[in-house]
Amino acid sequence: MFRSFLILLMFCVSGVYAQVEVSTSLPASIFLRYEGIPLRMEIINKSGEELVLGSEESEDILLLRVRDLDNRVIPRTKVPVLEEPWVIPDGETSVRTFDLVQLFLLHHAMSYRCLQDVKLAGDSYTGPPRMFEVVSGLEEEIIKRRKANRIFTMIGLHRDGRDELMLRVTDYKETTVLATYYLERHLKHYDPHMKVNKEGVVCTLHYISPNQVVKCTFNEDGSPIARTYYSASAGVPVRLLEGVDGDFVVQGAVEIEGQSGEGE
Repeated sequence: MFRSFLILLMFCVSGVYAQVEVSTSLPASIFLRYEGIPLRMEIINKSGEELVLGSEESEDILLLRVRDLDNRVIPRTKVPVLEEPWVIPDGETSVRTFDLVQLFLLHHAMSYRCLQDVKLAGDSYTGPPRMFEVVSGLEEEIIKRRKANRIFTMIGLHRDGRDELMLRVTDYKETTVLATYYLERHLKHYDPHMKVNKEGVVCTLHYISPNQVVKCTFNEDGSPIARTYYSASAGVPVRLLEGVDGDFVVQGAVEIEGQSGEGE
């Protein structure tokens, strides 16, 4: 009788925690050095009780680890995985995104794997390793602004079957990466362009398809101003010029209404 009761009790306990589903994903498999690497984690709580991750009073624990392919542990930064407790009520699905670049010292261009463990009352739910590669990319253009303490570097990379352009903003000594922006996909048959005016505004221009170009502008401090799309015609050269008032204009293309945006 006691043995039957014990087996029943074990079944009930394991059944409660089996009703927690943990899944993770990455938006790509290749990332530029210092580009954000957002790990999306989804937890479905059907355990019959509230889950609290990251609280000192709770036994529920969320662990994230990154290793290289030689199984060497990548050190953590001082940024906490959870700034505040992650509360997941019973019967609800909750999603959080963790930037692995902010959490781990991913300074080298190589392949990595991210391991995730969610421990609930001693039971561990381990998700499959998420593999990703960090690459240096190909430097296309660079602008150095000593007075503004900024360096703007346009970098190309190939991922997910297509070419893309990124803009990295650092301090002048290149000790701190301040931002990394996705400019757009890139048609490599045409060289990209980057210029700066007297006010320190930086502007990029490149083809994203045979009949479309995109212009991106940034403030002197590296913050984005606008992204503007243009239609281009075959055989008509497209140029990035500085106008009389200092604003950048695109010669040989027509702005596409409804596709532009500010601060993107």
